[in-house]
Parts: sequence; structure tokens; C-alpha cells
Amino acid sequence: MLRVNNLEVKYGEAQALRGVTLAIDRGQTVSLIGSNGAGKSTLVKALMGMQPVTSGSVEFEGNDITATQPTERPELGIALVPEGRRLFKDLTVQDNLLLGAHHPAARKRSGGDISFVFDLFPVLGARRRQLAGTMSGGEQQMVALGRALISRPSLLILDEPSLGLAPIVVDEVFETIKRVTAEGVTVLLAEQNMQQALSLSDYGYVLAEGTVVLEGTGGELLASEEVRRAYLGGV
Repeated sequence: MLRVNNLEVKYGEAQALRGVTLAIDRGQTVSLIGSNGAGKSTLVKALMGMQPVTSGSVEFEGNDITATQPTERPELGIALVPEGRRLFKDLTVQDNLLLGAHHPAARKRSGGDISFVFDLFPVLGARRRQLAGTMSGGEQQMVALGRALISRPSLLILDEPSLGLAPIVVDEVFETIKRVTAEGVTVLLAEQNMQQALSLSDYGYVLAEGTVVLEGTGGELLASEEVRRAYLGGV
């Protein structure tokens, strides 16, 4: 479904991504892990067209989309849950969800139907008239997920969904992601919480200083001594 080929990104003279190559097949959950500053968010921005690419290519469903504008990526079936959720906190849960279907292609795919989001996250249905800013961090992440899912994407990208959340809320967020993946949605998860991310992933890539330094199944990376020492504190 998604192929990233030898991707290079620079910020001025600084090299942010160095020859990144990865692949995601339909139905997979793939994690992109690494410490803060490893290049995860830069790669996500490049995949969404929000960061210019110096060289290399991004292919989606067999088509080169490297030069495709950010506003056109949702039309292709790619949806992003951004870092920090970025909800409109003074709007209701329902209004925030409906914003995910504002693009004509998204409206066509979803038909404006948000009932399936309420089926997936019943708490959102019960609180559809509540202002998003008054919800807990975990509930807000559900809204952000629902907003992306309402477009019926082929590929869902999540950028640091657990960032800044309390441990108990992090568990809640990953349970929510599990419900999404159980529906068969293809997911790319960029995340610092490697234990949680790899536990639910079919495959993973480890980024360090803008380079893929390791890759393997989620189980293989969890069992890797190198990963455990460098990223999991040797546990």
C-alpha cells in the first residue's frame, strides 16, 4: 500500500532524514519508533506532504505521490491524527468529528455518516453535544481518531498519540488504537512509547538520527537486546 524509497529531508543544511526506506501492506499495523528527535514526526510530515522532500519518493497504492499537495492526500485515502490532537475545543464532539469529512472525497466515502464512529467509541455518542475541550485527554484522543476515521481512510497515520498523557490515559489510548486496528484499518504509528507500540504492531522500524537502524516484526524488536538496551531501558 505505502512504499517509501530512499527518502531524504533537509532543514536548511541540517539532514533530518537519511535514505529512509519502508513499506506498509494493506491491513498491517506498522510502528515507527525512536527517541525524541529521531525523525519520526519529520517522516510523518513528509508522508502527508507537509514537509518538502529533498530526494527519494513516496508511493501510495502504486502511484508516486511525492509531489502531491497536502490538501490532496486525504482525497487519496490518507488520514492523519496529528501530534497534540489539535481539536477545536470550543466546538462539540460531533462538530469536531464532522470536520473530518469536509473534503468532498471524504464526504463521498462516508456519506456524512458518523454512526460507525459512535459504534466504535460509545462514549463519544453519549457525549456528542459536549465541548471537546472539556473531555479528558484519552477521550480527546478518541475524538481525534474518530475525526480521522470518518473520512474512511485506507491508511491512518498517528503521530505520537500518547505524548503528554498520564500513564493510565496512555493505556486507554492504546486500547482505543487496538479497537481501530481490529476493524482492519491499515495503521502507521509514530510513537515514543515503544513497548506499547510494538506490542500491537505487525512490523516496526526503529529510527535514529533520521535513519532506519533496525526493522522487524513487533515481536522481534521487542525481543531484540539492542532495542531493549537503547530504547526500553534494558528491561
